[in-house]
Amino acid sequence: MKKVLNGLKWFVLHIEEIIAVTGIAVMLCAVFFNVIMRYCFRNPTAWSDELAMICLAYVTFVGGAAAYKKNLHFGIDIIVDRLPPKGRMLIRQLMNFAFIILFGYLTILGYRLTINAVKVFNYSGWSYKIMDAALPLGFLSMTVYAVYFFIQSFTDKEAYRLRYENNYEEDNVDQELVEASRDIFSGEERGDCK
Repeated sequence: MKKVLNGLKWFVLHIEEIIAVTGIAVMLCAVFFNVIMRYCFRNPTAWSDELAMICLAYVTFVGGAAAYKKNLHFGIDIIVDRLPPKGRMLIRQLMNFAFIILFGYLTILGYRLTINAVKVFNYSGWSYKIMDAALPLGFLSMTVYAVYFFIQSFTDKEAYRLRYENNYEEDNVDQELVEASRDIFSGEERGDCK
């Protein structure tokens, strides 16, 4: 029973990544299938393009939520980094509060877009609601995480600080990747690479 609960917990904590990876996999398969059908059999399938568009929406919005959760979006912190620690904390708390409002509002707009969608795809006949649902799903996830991080900024200040402070430090880079890159480029300089 404990394994099932741990598996369920892992699934819930990684749902955005699962959806995004599944979307990429399905999109690649659909595009590859259509390329084979077009160039090998001279019989392209239009529904595969539509499926790829739907998957791209989920990869974009739900994958964006996964990146937000792990603080992987690019940011320009030049001004914030020059502030004292209390100033940085205050600015980040204000930003998180603004994100709650922004993401919440975009969730509502995305929900309205999805509910009011009447168009259908030309070839498959699928409703645009399938694709439009990616928008509120992604922004709802971002809203939940923005609320979580905002609460964390008051309850666990050290974890909140480390979320931002250590994100782009060299110590966090995968050392195996750094060493592999160093080996590749040092081999070129010596003329070892062919």
